[in-house]
Amino acid sequence: MSLPDGKGLAAALPDAAEGAVADEPAPSVTADHAPSVPPRLPPALRGGIVLVGLPGAGKSSIGRRLAARLALPFLDSDHEIEAAAGLPVTEIFARYGEAHFRDGEHRVIARILNGPPAVLATGGGAFTDARTRAAIRASGATAVWLRCELPMLARRVSGREHRPMFVGQDAAEVLNRLARARHPFYAEADIVVNCTDETPEITTDHVQAALERHVPPARLAVQLAERSYEVVTGPGLLARAGGLMAPVLPAPRVVVVADATVAALHGATLRTALADAGIELRAEHAVRPGEASKSMAVLEEVLDAILGAGIDRKTAVVALGGGVVGDLAGFAAAVAMRGLPFVQVPTTLLAQVDSSVGGKTGVNLRAGKNLAGAFHQPLMVLADTEVLGTLPPRELRAGWGEVAKHGLLQGPLWDWCESNGPAAVAGDQAALRHAVLESCRLKAAVVAADEREEAPEGGRALLNLGHTFGHAIEAECGYDGSLLHGEGVAIGLVLAAKLSAALGYCDPALPGRVERHLHAIGLPASVAELNRRFSAATLLNRMRKDKKVRDGALRFVLLRAPGEVFTAGDVPAAAVEQLLREEGCTA
Repeated sequence: MSLPDGKGLAAALPDAAEGAVADEPAPSVTADHAPSVPPRLPPALRGGIVLVGLPGAGKSSIGRRLAARLALPFLDSDHEIEAAAGLPVTEIFARYGEAHFRDGEHRVIARILNGPPAVLATGGGAFTDARTRAAIRASGATAVWLRCELPMLARRVSGREHRPMFVGQDAAEVLNRLARARHPFYAEADIVVNCTDETPEITTDHVQAALERHVPPARLAVQLAERSYEVVTGPGLLARAGGLMAPVLPAPRVVVVADATVAALHGATLRTALADAGIELRAEHAVRPGEASKSMAVLEEVLDAILGAGIDRKTAVVALGGGVVGDLAGFAAAVAMRGLPFVQVPTTLLAQVDSSVGGKTGVNLRAGKNLAGAFHQPLMVLADTEVLGTLPPRELRAGWGEVAKHGLLQGPLWDWCESNGPAAVAGDQAALRHAVLESCRLKAAVVAADEREEAPEGGRALLNLGHTFGHAIEAECGYDGSLLHGEGVAIGLVLAAKLSAALGYCDPALPGRVERHLHAIGLPASVAELNRRFSAATLLNRMRKDKKVRDGALRFVLLRAPGEVFTAGDVPAAAVEQLLREEGCTA
């Protein structure tokens, strides 16, 4: 089919998303045909495979070999365009220009993606088109960037007369220009394979192995009234952080606020990922580890660092670390220039399952925890479960306090926690991924229903199960590291269960069940285990300053059973004081 003059490439290449009939066959396979046996693919690859990269990367030669191994058809988008248009790519470029070609290329790729799974080799510029990248993501296909050293590519493409951009040009100069323009887009691919000057068979081995290892991240939408964002969780996300962030950043520039310990462990990986995606790192600021950094004084230091980096209101703040850094950097983003975008990159279990999701930010005051803060939702949350392997055992166990809370809120998750919690805190990656995913799923649903904790009963306030007690104990300990937040929550969960039982709301056996599980994890489950003296009156006074107090009345989240949780504003202070006295607190 030749192109009529004046009508352009689009006339010959209908867009499957705009008017193509439902039973229209997929584009013809001009080189390799589908096998006679149905492909057997893992679920992660059932959307097909799309190879991207600069000219000379070997997309076609690798793609054919990969397709044969996976029993899939192979297609080349340039060949499909030429077959549909009846013209070589060089002539299409010369006659209609690149913009027109990209529009037709997008249409062809969209049609292919709407067909059966295949291995698709794309032209070097295809992945730079935002519509094409979006179509690939929406189709469920796995994009693989074949990343090659430029000198090797220059040797391969020299003398290629069928590539219009190289005709009469120095290949190395052209490739350098293309790399600067295209590499940031290629970084959004799902998998990156670094290719050397090996045989195509060996390179195909590497690509196949990378596909077999690939675990697609889980994506959970937090649906809010004004806007929504995604919680992305799974292994290996930090190394891909730039490509994952790029689609949601208002501009390709960021400042990073990090826990100093985390920066030493993971800062280089994040810097490389940002550079790969063409995201400018304007500044990095490290804060001391620990709850003491959630203070007005440190907030001022962070604001000075952010505002001193020559930023504008499209510069995003990236929080790299645990809950302390997420709360602190998020609050700084909320107040700097009256609001900067920010991204949460939580690196502790506690932050991944709780504090990074929901938009609560803030710092502590002498009067209590998180009493100065703001609701400021992130652009996205990137929770890399692999980094949990670098956590000290105590930090990992502390994070389980929030997982256990989510289990008690949800019900079936509590049963799972009792069976799988010890394996998770021992480092079992599958158990940790499940804990993070299900915790985020629960919290995302609660936040979407009650973003600003305004529901008169229940709603987001239910996420404070165990926290009224836990925050009071934390404040009394002085945020000096002797008690971690998750440890305080663990003790608070047991006290909430005991208070529920004392008031006749739940089975008297439930507190013992909660206590046994937390001990199995290695968490403290009572104030007596902290080896310090607490005054019941002092703890009650701190609870009265809690954000959840309404009209001077103490409010607690109580249990009827796992999965049956409610807020109560009529709990007698005497009942709380009696419970604390029974737990060993002095008057």
